[in-house]
Amino acid sequence: MDEMETLDYQGWQFLCSGEQLPSGLFQAVVRYKAPPSDQVRTLVLDPAKHEVAKQALEHAKELAMKWAQERSGDGRGDA
Repeated sequence: MDEMETLDYQGWQFLCSGEQLPSGLFQAVVRYKAPPSDQVRTLVLDPAKHEVAKQALEHAKELAMKWAQERSGDGRGDA
């Protein structure tokens, strides 16, 4: 079963998940709501595989925060 959480971080709204692959392992996936329409876009499909969904979900949240930190002060008015 997949695990999913919403993460609000530095003005971004991420949808983080640990999604089950056909192999039975789980992949960390990061999506975000793109302003102004809140259209959901995929940012990261991490190539690392995890044994359980919760591990993949936690990794997805780390990837989302890293992505946001790399883009702070990018002219969006958030930094």
